[in-house]
Amino acid sequence: MSVLSLRPLVPDAATFQVLRGKSMAEGFSMLRRLQDHWRDGSNTFAKPGEALFGVFEGTSLVGMGGLNVDPYFAGGGSGRVRHVYVDPEFRRHGVGRLLIEAIACHARARFALLNLRAPDAAHAFYEALGFEPVKGEQFATHRRLLTMPNEGS
Repeated sequence: MSVLSLRPLVPDAATFQVLRGKSMAEGFSMLRRLQDHWRDGSNTFAKPGEALFGVFEGTSLVGMGGLNVDPYFAGGGSGRVRHVYVDPEFRRHGVGRLLIEAIACHARARFALLNLRAPDAAHAFYEALGFEPVKGEQFATHRRLLTMPNEGS
């Protein structure tokens, strides 16, 4: 595997279409939804604190994930990890970890915590990255408290 780079992502590029196709072949629709919401303007990751990242190997998009203001928690102090997907050929090579840590690092400037809703198969992955299971909440399976800049140092 060559060097991986993390860059902002626009979900209309040809390289996104390739990754979207792989996700659809696995039965995941989140990248289709992301593209639909991007195109209709309902979620362009443009609110303060939001971001959409791609992990590239050369010019190939091999993983992606985003950060939104969490719409399910009032007050705006919570971020929501969204649309994380890694090409099956690149899983267990640090791509997912790179994405989540970049999202958490970006989020610290604006949010006190991150929420996400993950399928059962991804629970161990998120828990290994410091997310705690959440019980009894409809819109979150996991939560990670963030250390704000200059705290804990």
